[in-house]
Amino acid sequence: MLAVGGLVIAAGSAFTASNTFNNTNTTVGYGAQNVTGATVHSMTYGLSADGTTINSVTVVTVGDTSGSSAAVGFTVGGTPGATSACGAGSYDGTTYTTYVCSGLTQSVAAVQATDLVVF
Repeated sequence: MLAVGGLVIAAGSAFTASNTFNNTNTTVGYGAQNVTGATVHSMTYGLSADGTTINSVTVVTVGDTSGSSAAVGFTVGGTPGATSACGAGSYDGTTYTTYVCSGLTQSVAAVQATDLVVF
């Protein structure tokens, strides 16, 4: 878990004030993504075999953000939770950087929003 990511998420309304998220396909079915530190091109979810647990999140940001770190967490019951570190970003050399956040065990049913911090 990343304490720094949790602190940023706790900042409330400033958390999403100047960021862009242009993904209109919310695969898992809950309605919000809270992003700070990057413009997100897409976000996809790896689910358990029965579809009840989020095991991973793959995030694609616009531009070369590979020098940054990323962390993902989930808002449950109206409260942003702790974040988990993602793997190093991989820049494609032209347009996008991909982060894979694995080892997650979040119940799909409980999630109100996915929270992403790129720092």
